[in-house]
Amino acid sequence: MLTLQCTSIVLAEATVGPTEVLGPFTGEGAPLHPDNLSPHRIEYYGTDLGWSYEHGGQLHFLFGDTMATEAKAEPIEASSGEEYDDCFGTVDLEKWADPDRITRESIPLLKLGQNPGTSEASAINPGHPLGLFKTPMGAFSSGRREFAVFFTAKPLGCRTDDDCVNGLSCDTGLGYVGERFDNEDGLTLACIEGTSEYCNADTMTDAEGRPIENSGLCTDRSSSMWGATGTGRTNSMAYKVLIGMRSTENPGRYTDTREWYTNKFYNLAVRTVERFEPSAGTSHSHQNYNPARGSGGNQRVLLWGRPGFVGVGKKGMSLGLYFAYVDLPRDGGFSWHVHYYTGVDENGVPQFSTKESAAVPVDLNATVAGEQRDAEYDIVDQNTFAWVDHLKKWIMFFGGGVSTLPIEPTLTKCGLIELFSGPDCAAVDLGNGAIRMRSADNPWGPWSPAQDVVVGGDPSARPLEGHYRPGGMLRHPECSVKGCAPHTDTEIYSLEKEYGFFYGPNIIESWVKPAGDGVDVVWNLSTWDPYRVILLRTRINP
Repeated sequence: MLTLQCTSIVLAEATVGPTEVLGPFTGEGAPLHPDNLSPHRIEYYGTDLGWSYEHGGQLHFLFGDTMATEAKAEPIEASSGEEYDDCFGTVDLEKWADPDRITRESIPLLKLGQNPGTSEASAINPGHPLGLFKTPMGAFSSGRREFAVFFTAKPLGCRTDDDCVNGLSCDTGLGYVGERFDNEDGLTLACIEGTSEYCNADTMTDAEGRPIENSGLCTDRSSSMWGATGTGRTNSMAYKVLIGMRSTENPGRYTDTREWYTNKFYNLAVRTVERFEPSAGTSHSHQNYNPARGSGGNQRVLLWGRPGFVGVGKKGMSLGLYFAYVDLPRDGGFSWHVHYYTGVDENGVPQFSTKESAAVPVDLNATVAGEQRDAEYDIVDQNTFAWVDHLKKWIMFFGGGVSTLPIEPTLTKCGLIELFSGPDCAAVDLGNGAIRMRSADNPWGPWSPAQDVVVGGDPSARPLEGHYRPGGMLRHPECSVKGCAPHTDTEIYSLEKEYGFFYGPNIIESWVKPAGDGVDVVWNLSTWDPYRVILLRTRINP
């Protein structure tokens, strides 16, 4: 008999201590590495994300959409036709093995990938165009080879359920805005047929290129974001995710890729572990959640996923957290057979299925000291996870903010947030723009209630608060004195009343260090506006 995890479990929480903003890591205000200054100064303004892992004595970072210039926001690597705009970089761990050396006055210099003999930043190329909003979602090492996971923004067209995969079902009432699903360029956004003149009703064509009537897109009706409303239907759409193995000759190239159509995991986080035996359940004596270093049949890649970035809890569309695992890939070819968490048995042992439609969210409603706390927030943005052996806890950072300023001519109601939640955008609970933490004894939970780690603030508050004040990391149009965060002034997206927000937290596993009874965690965080990645240090206590 399978049961969902009981919400009456009492947890001992890890608690958030002080957080120190160390400063810019890359982008506006961060110095360039000497190798990116000479013999050719790199054409580079800023980037975001920065998923990290350790390999070959280096800390590797994969970044998101990257600007070569500020004003025109020109993408990097014009030599490849500007199809790829994500970059990568490294930090020498021999020099920066001790995170205590990292201070506001001493931040590691990130060496960005740069095409030899040119000023171009090297772009990431997994054999599929990675333009705007198409980015790496995670990366890891097997010890011998490097791997990365990429979001493509491409759904799967269908006429019937048989055209879908992995337990997905065909919604023939869905059309699309943008490029067709089988055109790798550009974005493909779902829409409800008949609701807009821009919504293309038929997603598939026959051999002669003629539209096939009553064709739609594959969705997951078991997703926590599914609902009978238009927003619920479009937000349950599955997207193609690519998993690629990094070339040993060209660090920007990923080959031998695998395709994975998923809704519950397209907002993904990954970590390797030395040993994970599902049948061992909560017995930590049989599990080893430290990063995979050696070899063995129980080395795994743990996966946590969300069916989106912004939820609408008031409308019953929440960003449930899902858990799964795959065997750690090996060089010389690899498989990507996902095992999805489906709950626990009567003994608390986690159960798994090979069908995503059977996956259920993990428990985010744990009871602490007899009191039941919160469910999930609407603003989740991205997630990051790390096993902290000193505390015997899994740590999750998530959350942030998003802009609601109207954007002409399409996102006029709620701005960027409308891109994620459509006509229900006004019902989204924006919160306080905080990055939050949860902790758990096991990767499937139950997870403790969330605590604020660093708060962005409310941009409408007067006087200015949080990181909108002088000395903060976020731009506000009314903060104009010395010490205010600078403004990224780009013609692609720049509004007079633009304000910044946090997103994309990433815990750097190699820079988690015991500090008394607790640990100090060095992590990176993306900001818009300005467009850059910053470093922080947070104390976490037992």
